[in-house]
Amino acid sequence: MNFLKSVIAGMILLSAGWANAQSMSLALEGEEWKAIKDFPVQGKNKIFSKESLTFGEYRTLEVDRSWTKGTQATSGITVGIPTDEFYKKLITTDHITRKQTLYFAMGDGQGNQSKAYSLAQLDAKDFNIGNSPVSAFNLLLDLAGPGVKSANISYTKIYVGPEAEGWELIIDNQAAQAQPKKYVGYFAKSSTEYYTVVPTAYVKDKKGKTGKMPFGSAGFEIRSMNGQPLAAVSIIDKGVIYLMDIDPQEKLLLATACTALLLRPTDL
Repeated sequence: MNFLKSVIAGMILLSAGWANAQSMSLALEGEEWKAIKDFPVQGKNKIFSKESLTFGEYRTLEVDRSWTKGTQATSGITVGIPTDEFYKKLITTDHITRKQTLYFAMGDGQGNQSKAYSLAQLDAKDFNIGNSPVSAFNLLLDLAGPGVKSANISYTKIYVGPEAEGWELIIDNQAAQAQPKKYVGYFAKSSTEYYTVVPTAYVKDKKGKTGKMPFGSAGFEIRSMNGQPLAAVSIIDKGVIYLMDIDPQEKLLLATACTALLLRPTDL
């Protein structure tokens, strides 16, 4: 397993270095992507120095990379609003360290706000699944079939506004880098309300020439249940986030998901 992690980590570094050297950007081509707008990310490298990450009308309002308490006690993702007395644990793990956690709040230009709680570098066997038929993790297991295994899961719970039930973003980092053509992640609220998250390895240079990354992926596309592209994020350099002009609440939801994908730890 350590050898596999080293190989995949090397793929990420080589891919990022190759893309930067060639001044590449994510290739989102075809009629379906024509209406999408790109927003270069500012402040990513200094986000933990009390500076905001910004793109377009969106800005992080608060960032905390160690929102769980301690390193040994059981902590985890929950159902409900964190300040609500009915805030209940859905997924817990006893293997959280501070470098594996991230909380951030985000706002748009209209005053709407979202909150994201992330855990990284989790092993599938560490999860204790709560009694929730709408859990995205349960959805992932159902779609993947029996025997699914992963030692490097990124998990994010996202709330937009005062909603009591958030959305769950699940990414298997190893599979997304090792098999970008085959892997499908999920961003779900229930088994009937979800998006697919697909890694992409295609990039283009400043002259518009399209090519494929030699290793790993260059970013992710987020699509509706019927396959309609709605958002994307480039993980090259500081990052670029791409958003369709859709309802402000849904747009903020997808902008938050893209930010969580961009800020995932790359250390496998």
